[in-house]
Amino acid sequence: MHVGVVAIPGTFDSAFTSVLDILRVAETLRRSVDPDIPPVQTTVVGLRPSVRTAGGLIIEADRALDDGMDDYDVLVVPALGALSAAAVEDALALPEVRELRTALRDEASSLPRLAGACTGTFLLAEAGRLDGAAAATSWWLSETFQRRYPLVDLDTTRMVVRSGGVLTAGAAFAHIDLAISLVSEISPRLAETVAHHLLIDERPTRSIEALHGHLAATDVLVTRLEDEVRRRISEDLSVSDLADALGVTRRTLERHVRQRTGATPNQLIRRLRAERAKHLRRTTDLSMDQIASRVGYANAITLRRLLTSTT
Repeated sequence: MHVGVVAIPGTFDSAFTSVLDILRVAETLRRSVDPDIPPVQTTVVGLRPSVRTAGGLIIEADRALDDGMDDYDVLVVPALGALSAAAVEDALALPEVRELRTALRDEASSLPRLAGACTGTFLLAEAGRLDGAAAATSWWLSETFQRRYPLVDLDTTRMVVRSGGVLTAGAAFAHIDLAISLVSEISPRLAETVAHHLLIDERPTRSIEALHGHLAATDVLVTRLEDEVRRRISEDLSVSDLADALGVTRRTLERHVRQRTGATPNQLIRRLRAERAKHLRRTTDLSMDQIASRVGYANAITLRRLLTSTT
């Protein structure tokens, strides 16, 4: 997974750095969890060669925004660093922010998945990327958000919302939830390991009602499912059999996997099979037929179809 994190002038320092820190820690820990898990690559995408955060931190860009975005899997837009509705509107009027808004609006065909947290969700909405979708934003800006973007279905009951290919999260420290959620998409086990290493606890977060962030609902069931699939990856697995092995109903398993990873159990199984196959191709001299049998497929033809569909 290649994640581009946009360096916006005046962004909250912790908003920007927490996303980078979590993703980089995930890459550091990935091999110790399972080398089959895809690499987590991060790139700082700059509107300018360097920008200054709200706290005065100078961020040097790895790549410019106009270098293209085809090779990113996800582009993250962090908070704008504004603490009032008026300040958000002032931030949206800044030349650099208008430039990013135009890029997000006009380059829709070449854009990767988008993610944003806190006031960064305003920029996604401003570019029209949330029209017709559900989204989260900072609780104290909900009225302003709804007034400015009536085509967006604002969800004030969840901290992290996946909708229409876009991932959004609530207030400033929801950047942690956002980053962990991205890691969880490729491996719930890796996300849990990162959370433990960074001592990310079950942080109560405020919205219209008292809520808990993504990590407060860390899903042990999905982690157990990932472990079970990796252990039995050469077998002919079915969702019903896996649910039985985990002691839950199929419907319960499907609901938990969808909420945690945004995928169905079958999609998660295929993803794990593809990861293992790619790892064996890189690290062994096994033929495609031999690799296929080791990841639960009858032959190389079926495996190649899987790898093509998950590329």
